[in-house]
Amino acid sequence: MSNKNLKKAIDDQISKGPLFTEEDRRRFYSHTQKKRSSWWNQGFPRLLTVMTTLLVLAGSFYFFTSGNPFQAPASPDQETVIDKPMPEEEEKEKEEPPTLEEKIEQIKGMIHTEEPANKEQMTEIVQALNGKQVSVTEDEQGERISFVFSPNEKMLETSYTEAPSLEAFQNGDLDLFAVLQLAEEYDMVYSAELTYLSEDGESLTKEKSGSGASQRQFEKVVGAEEPVSMKDLTLRSIARSLDKEPEALTKGDLLDLEELTINASHLNGIYDVEAAPEYFKAMKSLKVLKLNQAMIPVELLKEVPTIEQVKFIGPTVKDLSSVADGLQNVQYLNLINSSFDGTAEDLLKLKSLTIVRVSPSVVPDYEKLQFEGIDVRW
Repeated sequence: MSNKNLKKAIDDQISKGPLFTEEDRRRFYSHTQKKRSSWWNQGFPRLLTVMTTLLVLAGSFYFFTSGNPFQAPASPDQETVIDKPMPEEEEKEKEEPPTLEEKIEQIKGMIHTEEPANKEQMTEIVQALNGKQVSVTEDEQGERISFVFSPNEKMLETSYTEAPSLEAFQNGDLDLFAVLQLAEEYDMVYSAELTYLSEDGESLTKEKSGSGASQRQFEKVVGAEEPVSMKDLTLRSIARSLDKEPEALTKGDLLDLEELTINASHLNGIYDVEAAPEYFKAMKSLKVLKLNQAMIPVELLKEVPTIEQVKFIGPTVKDLSSVADGLQNVQYLNLINSSFDGTAEDLLKLKSLTIVRVSPSVVPDYEKLQFEGIDVRW
């Protein structure tokens, strides 16, 4: 059977008439044409493409323009506070008050300069440090002005002529008490005394500037409020030199001692000064010492290297061997009315000595002193 006959036999077996008629063809193409012309099939995909493109562009713009795209944006209230400039009054209210260290540094700075502060400058500095003037006294050098400084912005309603008590500092009433000495002739701050609470909070620290060449150097005593305990004659002699009552004498007062006279001529024999070394160590302003029938051990004299002038009266020393090590900074020595019976070699052991008063009959070889540049007087 040929291929043609085989195909005809199969077609006859399936159906003698055609399965896909012309009517079927017409309906198929008509349905396809309607489907192609539908808006949903043609417009929606395009719209979806446009929206996707816009979304990608918007996301990219936000990513590159924001500082941190993953951080939540600030609330409107926060943005308003940040953008709004703060008034000067509010800034001043938020400024921290000066610390104690800053106050001490600035007050010392009035003296630690080639041109010390004058009265007007002193007043401005004190006000800036939240200080208040509480008293003014006058002496031969000029005005002594006392100030108290509050640890906060609250001004103190109090008055002190002397350093306040330890309790006043511990209670927070003040954190600094200062006494500034004005040299009236030159209108400048000449010296300063500072009292404040020690680091342990259990005692007071007192600092005082020197005078003369050591004016810019501050000496310090810790435990300034502690009472002084020593032999009666020594205690009364110190109190008399400071114009204070013996029972009111404190360790801080010893820092003010510039001249000391101990007169034991009413006693039998030589009066030996006895005291704790810490008391003599606190005498950091002592420059002039007069001993009448009294002697201070060399160990105590070594604690006071500031002594420049010494006068011995009556039965005190035969030679200087027992005290020479404690008088190495002495520039002026008066032995004219003393029991000194030494030699020129004894006096030459005092390395800083420039003037000595001694009788030629006591030191006949005084020319040795003159040869070394020491002025010998009698």
